[in-house]
Amino acid sequence: MKKVILTALFAISILFSSCKESTKREVNKEATEIGNEVEKGLNNLGDNIKEGYNEVKESVKSTLSDIEIPNLNDEKAETHLESYANYVKNQMDKGVENISNSEFVKETKAFGEKSEEFLENLGAEAKASFKATKAKIDLKVEAIEKDLEK
Repeated sequence: MKKVILTALFAISILFSSCKESTKREVNKEATEIGNEVEKGLNNLGDNIKEGYNEVKESVKSTLSDIEIPNLNDEKAETHLESYANYVKNQMDKGVENISNSEFVKETKAFGEKSEEFLENLGAEAKASFKATKAKIDLKVEAIEKDLEK
């Protein structure tokens, strides 16, 4: 009787350990599959983020590419407009979440005040070109300010 009980216990322990081993393999296999799916998902997410970033970057480039600095026969005035456009472009490149609202307002106000000084020294045709170009840049500034308010 002892032999039968011992044999039964031994058989049960073998059966139990083989089931346990099989379950471990299944769990490991599922964990590996889940890990692979998560990795694929993260890779896809990373690709989507890169793609979105590149699209936004191209959009920003094209946003200010339509602004052409006119020939005003005043190199300082032309340089000022170019500096203003570049400042706005750089701020747009940073992204709204990285722009200091108070610094941005202060800088754009300074560009506006300095623009008034250049307008005094320009002829009528150059003034009109200067104002039109500044107005295009100011539209971009307003768009950034609206985004900052959100």
